Amino acid sequence: MSFPSSMAKRTRAEWGLLLCSGVFVAAVLGAVICGERMAGVEEVERARHLRLLIYAHFAMAQAAIVVAGVLFYFKHRAWRRYYLVVSYNEKGMQLDPPGVIMPPGRVYRCHLRGGIKAENLPPPEAPILVYPMLMLSGHSSGDRLQRALAEAYAGAHRKPRLFFQPVLGASPWLAQATAEHLREQLHPGVGVLVVAHGSAMPESPPEPALFCRRLRELLPVGTEIRLGYFGQEPESLDVLRTMEAREILLLPFLLTEGVHTRRDLPTPEDAAACGKQLRRLPVVAGLLQSTPYL
Repeated sequence: MSFPSSMAKRTRAEWGLLLCSGVFVAAVLGAVICGERMAGVEEVERARHLRLLIYAHFAMAQAAIVVAGVLFYFKHRAWRRYYLVVSYNEKGMQLDPPGVIMPPGRVYRCHLRGGIKAENLPPPEAPILVYPMLMLSGHSSGDRLQRALAEAYAGAHRKPRLFFQPVLGASPWLAQATAEHLREQLHPGVGVLVVAHGSAMPESPPEPALFCRRLRELLPVGTEIRLGYFGQEPESLDVLRTMEAREILLLPFLLTEGVHTRRDLPTPEDAAACGKQLRRLPVVAGLLQSTPYL
């Protein structure tokens, strides 16, 4: 649906609803006026004529209500949306995009690792908002996801209107949930080390740095917040060694607990080797579920 045609349809529907409202008001007023005139009429034929006019006005009012209901339905039907939540694997399928109200009957879920199948996708009769439940923008949330969806819909001979939303890692709710979780644990001398997954792309995904910037704005001034990676420079261990804080909260910028949290994060032993204490926090995406107001 192009933008001009969409605007034209909405305008016609609005004018139709206004016309129905005018017809309804005129019909009710006409019925009232006929009723008042009928009270002073003694002629049987005249009274019968006015009574028929009252019935006609009521029928016109009811018809206006029915037509207005039909127009209202088609007007809002054009704005119906489906929601497709895509995660990397099964562990992330139950996560919802924060701050988004999704009618349960219009939400569909799938994940990339198992392959996207047409039967798990929304029908193409309305626009589809695609929410990649991934922490970093890149190949998986870009070319891979678009190609998988195109192939799934092509196999079913359907052409949807897909609107891709930012990845979960770009959501400002992440920093708010994390700041809420950290405030009671921070005191002078405590720093935060955010560790994110490295990327093979020429440019680093912006989400980890954006998250750290938002976190600095929400936490007390002077809180040391550093960013390190595994599989990319600067390495998290190197960042850990150069931090000024002696007590460090390790915050994995990850979607779920898995292989990376067991294998690729700095350990308390690594911190002790450079004279520091390390305490690991839950993965960032997990903090969304533990924050009530989200």
